[in-house]
Amino acid sequence: MITFGNGLVLREGARTFQFERELTCYDVQFRYLDNNEVKTFSKLRLLKRIHAGEVVPVHQNGHPIAAPNTVPVEERVYTYPTSLDVKQEGQLHFRNVLVKKAIAMGVTPGSLKRCEAFLDSLRKDGGEFLKKLFPIGLEPHAKKLPCADTLRKWMKRHRTSGGNPYAQLDLRPLVRRCKRLSALVDEHLERCIAKYYLQKHGHSVAETFRRYVQEAAQEERQTGRKIELASLSTVQRRVNDIDLYIRDVMRYGSAYARNKWRYSMKGDTSTRILERVEIDHTWLDMWVLDPVTGVPIGRPWITVAIDRYSGYILGFYISFYGPSVASAANCIRNAIFPKSDLELLVPDLPQSWTAMGVAELYVFDNGLEFHAKDFMRIMFDLRADMLFNPVRRPWLKPSIERTMMEVNRILPFHGKVYTPMKNMQPQSPKDSAAILFDDLCAGLTLWATDAFPKSIHNKNLVRPLDLWEEGRLTSPIPMFPLSFEQFDLTAGLATHRTVDGDGVFFKYLRFNSVELQDHLRSQGRRLRLEIRVNPDDLARIFVNLEAEKRWLSVDLQRPSGGYGDGLSLIQHEIIRAEAGKKLTRMNAEEELAKAHERLRCQWGEAVSRGVRVRKHGALVRLQGLSSANLHGNKRSRSAAHNEVPVASPICESHLEKVMPFKAFSLAEDYL
Repeated sequence: MITFGNGLVLREGARTFQFERELTCYDVQFRYLDNNEVKTFSKLRLLKRIHAGEVVPVHQNGHPIAAPNTVPVEERVYTYPTSLDVKQEGQLHFRNVLVKKAIAMGVTPGSLKRCEAFLDSLRKDGGEFLKKLFPIGLEPHAKKLPCADTLRKWMKRHRTSGGNPYAQLDLRPLVRRCKRLSALVDEHLERCIAKYYLQKHGHSVAETFRRYVQEAAQEERQTGRKIELASLSTVQRRVNDIDLYIRDVMRYGSAYARNKWRYSMKGDTSTRILERVEIDHTWLDMWVLDPVTGVPIGRPWITVAIDRYSGYILGFYISFYGPSVASAANCIRNAIFPKSDLELLVPDLPQSWTAMGVAELYVFDNGLEFHAKDFMRIMFDLRADMLFNPVRRPWLKPSIERTMMEVNRILPFHGKVYTPMKNMQPQSPKDSAAILFDDLCAGLTLWATDAFPKSIHNKNLVRPLDLWEEGRLTSPIPMFPLSFEQFDLTAGLATHRTVDGDGVFFKYLRFNSVELQDHLRSQGRRLRLEIRVNPDDLARIFVNLEAEKRWLSVDLQRPSGGYGDGLSLIQHEIIRAEAGKKLTRMNAEEELAKAHERLRCQWGEAVSRGVRVRKHGALVRLQGLSSANLHGNKRSRSAAHNEVPVASPICESHLEKVMPFKAFSLAEDYL
């Protein structure tokens, strides 16, 4: 307790000032002791600064002023507890009432006889005075009166503490006892705790104590001297004295400790819309169907951009390729573009999507796609700042993390992917899928424009839609980039392909153009160049012409016109997969193998016939050559060879049916 009167000395920083005079009932003057400067203070403001700790009372009339939660007793200052149990409350009330009654009866702490007489008077009335004085709940503490010496001690505490009632508390729980272990034993114990307990996945307290005893026994055998041991309870107390955060850091890692002991302060300090935009990916817990074939095509990924100040969703992008530079770039592009064309694609939107413009700061996590050079170049083109959230601290960007959770909550149950649980057989999301991909995009657009902006925040009772519309009226006009060429290139999938006369092949699709072939002829050889493919539209690709240092747009060459227009890569792969399954159901591979086998059999039979004919032709050419005719036949061999063979009657009857063919001679030598 202090009074604004003589002898009050206060300290502010390194300067000390003393009470000088009271001007009015609200103002007082103090004199600084270093230069005798007199300054006027308001009592109210000075008290507020004292309560805030900016000004510290030093002493008043030579008596030191204790802190609000301390008690000076016998030249020592004790910190009393902030909460008292029933026993302490009864003890405190009993002692203070007894001391005040003794003082009212004229008893002084210096007179032992008066104290004894006072206590005797209380004992003679049979405790009636105490029963009337104390409440019923405090009667057990008022049955036994103290002796005269104890009463004198209580009265001295009352006088020295300035009437502080907490000075009558039992000092035994407030005393900090020193360690009773020797320095050597204490050092050995601390070393064992650090070695076995404060380790990654360290031992328990009981196992640490067992290892501690083993090491002490081993040291006794080595040194031959007796070592004092601490008990298990002492080890447990030492472990409990370690800060919980430090204990978790040593045993489970800093990430676990930060997540367990995290706390929130004032958070983000955004003051306007588009000042800070948070972007993140998540995997949707639902299978969807292809809108053309109706085939389940898997779980899509969604990338969302949200304004931190208002909580309004600026844009999103859905794909099947996972977190990538392409998905992040397309999400930012959708957030920047006006949404008028989107409203035409999704009719009957009850609320216009007014989000547009480049933000001042984009906040990401530490994914590799956000650290890519191509993505950095996009940020440079947008003239926007980037901020990477610390690793494993998602609570520093709570808006986008909350949105990622909400987007999975609003999905329907058809095709839902559930978290695996013990002793549970969940339904197959592939079998229960019933939502088309187009319907998923339309539903999420309706959620982002109508349902989510109208959600009410439980703490500040505002809606994202209201904050966004109010911010549009007070914030600068949104800015747009002059070109999105870099977005188109960066959003594509990068790979390398060989360029030849047929152009470029990607996923069994051929891309070619006259300009590409002219560049190939100018180089005079086949080239292996980098290409960029937009996974959402296979109608064209971009080829990097390294010699000319530019990108060339090359169209898809397909006999069936319009196949690649608006065709995504996942749809093309599904079409090919379904075509393969159809051929498999038709046993196309087996039919092809049988056809090849029939063809091989046909050629084998033809070869066999040809070999037989060749052998028969050789016999015909050797006809008439024998030793009997060498001398008897007077005709020359040339004349015999020039004779025309005579057809048989059977051959003459079929001559009309024989097709004409080129004449030949059997004398010709066929190899």
